[in-house]
Amino acid sequence: MQQKKSFNMVKDYDTQNDSLFMYITDEYDYKESVELGKNVILDFDENDVPVAIEFLDATKFLNVSKFSLEHLVNLDMDIRIDADFISIDAVFKVLFHQKEVSAPVKLEVPNDLNFPHMQSEFALTA
Repeated sequence: MQQKKSFNMVKDYDTQNDSLFMYITDEYDYKESVELGKNVILDFDENDVPVAIEFLDATKFLNVSKFSLEHLVNLDMDIRIDADFISIDAVFKVLFHQKEVSAPVKLEVPNDLNFPHMQSEFALTA
């Protein structure tokens, strides 16, 4: 049986380093960080639940401007962990010329550390 969790997240965008860090608003005890490819770092709590994510070189990775990341409108993200893979399916909504534009992200990496089966849904809070 797959465990499913839903969380609200807040964002912290560092324009100087072009790093977008998002973390859940619930309290948690940090356990470890895992690199999911070159520009994505996923943090887990002591129960192996994903609790934070960071995108390095965020403008390049998401193909949006710094202004857009500073004014991130919305985020819907699903993180699925199964025996073989950790998958991220996300849609960032950003402003581009005063219009909302979607910036989708799909990422799948091997579950080399044998994290337990899990599905988490994240949404951005204001």
